[in-house]
Amino acid sequence: MVAAAKRFWKTTNVITTDDGWMIALDGRNVKTPAGRPVALASQKLADAVADEWQAQEDNINPATMPLFRYVVTAIDRVTPQRPDIISQLVGFSGNDMLCYRDPDQMELANEQLRRWGPLLDWADETYDIKLETGTGILPIKQSADTLSRANQLLAEKDDFRLAGLYNLISLSGSFIIGIAIEQGRLIPQDGFELAFLDELWQSKKWGSDSEAEDRRQIIKQDMIEATSYLSLLL
Repeated sequence: MVAAAKRFWKTTNVITTDDGWMIALDGRNVKTPAGRPVALASQKLADAVADEWQAQEDNINPATMPLFRYVVTAIDRVTPQRPDIISQLVGFSGNDMLCYRDPDQMELANEQLRRWGPLLDWADETYDIKLETGTGILPIKQSADTLSRANQLLAEKDDFRLAGLYNLISLSGSFIIGIAIEQGRLIPQDGFELAFLDELWQSKKWGSDSEAEDRRQIIKQDMIEATSYLSLLL
């Protein structure tokens, strides 16, 4: 078992440099685990990350630093692997969970259409991303033009925004839900309910499973944290 790192600084400050806003611990600039400098374009984000560092007690607890984790993800993971990250996210648009209707339970299928349909219409009207839908679990082929527009939409976003989007899209299993939350079309609570519509419907009908509920609560909290992070990039 690896011992927790001890707090080694007394004061935390945000400083401005030519490269952006940086967090300093007793005057020493914070770096990522890979040794890269942490330079942020948003003072709001820098202030919030500095608050996370300052709130640490005797032992550093990364679980209490979600904003810094997103910053590290952007710098150490997204920047060096940007094409691969975008490709992975485009893959969700090619297999978006909003496109699949239940083939056996008409009541659930109608609820999916009622709840998911407006969001698919929004993506079509706003971004010209029109996803085909169907029933069952067999893959639905999306057009090359649709996938290209999804790629272009992601290519317009910087690495820090992609870090937050990656979690929203992968946690929800939906390219459209992730983009809708990032753009303020959905609040994370609504996005979570749409992403887990099937599970929540089954739970309401047949009863809840405690382990599944615990897992969903963790995912919901992660989606809320990702949304909070993205809001600080503005």
